[in-house]
Amino acid sequence: MIDALKQLLGGGSDLPDETTVAVGLLLEVIRMDDDFDAAERAAVARTLSRRFGMSESEAGRMVVEATAKPRTTYDDNQLLKSVNQHFSLEQKTALVEMLWEIALADGELHRFENHAILAIANQLGMGQAELNATQATAKARLAA
Repeated sequence: MIDALKQLLGGGSDLPDETTVAVGLLLEVIRMDDDFDAAERAAVARTLSRRFGMSESEAGRMVVEATAKPRTTYDDNQLLKSVNQHFSLEQKTALVEMLWEIALADGELHRFENHAILAIANQLGMGQAELNATQATAKARLAA
């Protein structure tokens, strides 16, 4: 998993599995505000655990290992093009819901996080109604 994430963030051309794509995009969005604290790390781990059926400790280790690496530039346009080609509508919707959930986990939506999610959703072909629905689902999940 971490090797696939390294390839993804390092600019590898093959599309990794859904978990790797989710981790990569979640970490890129959450790092937008340069305030990636323990609460946000725990939120990422909970989200990954729930979505992909892994233990929270396994997800937490994955987050710690991935965040220990320096930020790298990767071609997100190419990644999202591949996501569009290979992911189902349900997978894309779940991915954007996870991005909202993580961005909102600290109780504040930073403008850079918002911009990144809007750009990703746009590249995945989501309209405003779908975008609003994914954000509402994420807010409801956080409130539960």
